[in-house]
Amino acid sequence: MRRGVARARWRAAGVACGVALTAILAPVGGEEPEEERIVRLLRLAPGQVVADVGAGSGEWAVKLARRVGERGRVYATEVTEDLLAALSDRVARADGGRIVVVRGEARSSGLPPGCCDALLLRLVYHHFTDPGAMRADLSRALRPGGRILLIETRPQAAWRELPEVPDRGGHGIPLDELLAEWASDGFVEVTRREAWGGDPERFAVLLERGPDALGR
Repeated sequence: MRRGVARARWRAAGVACGVALTAILAPVGGEEPEEERIVRLLRLAPGQVVADVGAGSGEWAVKLARRVGERGRVYATEVTEDLLAALSDRVARADGGRIVVVRGEARSSGLPPGCCDALLLRLVYHHFTDPGAMRADLSRALRPGGRILLIETRPQAAWRELPEVPDRGGHGIPLDELLAEWASDGFVEVTRREAWGGDPERFAVLLERGPDALGR
């Protein structure tokens, strides 16, 4: 549990960083809003099942729930009592039963096997203390041909170090390193966005669960 608690504390810090940098994520030069980009890349449609891994306050889980409609479902995962309580409260106020709050751990998302058509990891992957175990776990949660969208920041040396997290040159992860890690587990790159939302420090990678992915 020590690893789970440490990861959770720094996951909370990451949420705060994301809030502080909201202005950076605003559409630049007429670019479509982030929600539209996420929905389009994941090819979300009514009736599908999607997970928001490391859902924080639940903002994106609520947005995704609107997109999958009454017949769809959204799993929203977090790891500590305070984050889960805040997430559950927001879900109770904003949703009619489409969002399922799930408690995860340092090595497991808590998602049921084969539950999802798509996964969203927004500024989350670089916080994992055991990324290999989490990749395997998330692979098992995806259905064959399922998609995963990872939105990340390139390493920021001036940001706080993350205890027990692999050292990748700062708070974040290089694009090439992320691609290599997921490719080693059988995921195939579909497309990438080098400057997500016009921010050169952020990128997005869309992957597909290949036939040789872990957890097949």
